[in-house]
Amino acid sequence: MECIRDLIQTKKPGVDLLDIKSAEQKLGVTFPEQYKELFMLVNNAEIGEWILYPIKDSRNPKKTWDDVVRQNIECREEGFPKNLIAIGDDGSGDKLCLIIKNGIMRDEIYVWYHENGDIDEYAPNLKDFIVLFSEEETEDFENE
Repeated sequence: MECIRDLIQTKKPGVDLLDIKSAEQKLGVTFPEQYKELFMLVNNAEIGEWILYPIKDSRNPKKTWDDVVRQNIECREEGFPKNLIAIGDDGSGDKLCLIIKNGIMRDEIYVWYHENGDIDEYAPNLKDFIVLFSEEETEDFENE
């Protein structure tokens, strides 16, 4: 993930592995390796219009009060599918998600559309999502 660090607009420091393990324990999941690697590099990453929910940073919990755990608790209360873990949103209500299949959290990145509850695969993994989204942003900028 270090090789794509420059594609991420956010420069917030990452979290410790213990903070990631704490979030996993509270959610009852194990995040994919790329997710863990990214969050050890940068917390609360912004990738174009998508903002990834931060992981609570034990070094400064006040700056990460609205973390991935709290977001998922809130989503569950609103009837969000139990096989999804929301990892970010675009500000419109749509959620960037990881899916749990057969008890295992998968690498694929999905978008859950809040208006109709549809789910579409967006990228095969987090690294490809970041690269793909960066390429789309570059194309949009070049076409203006």
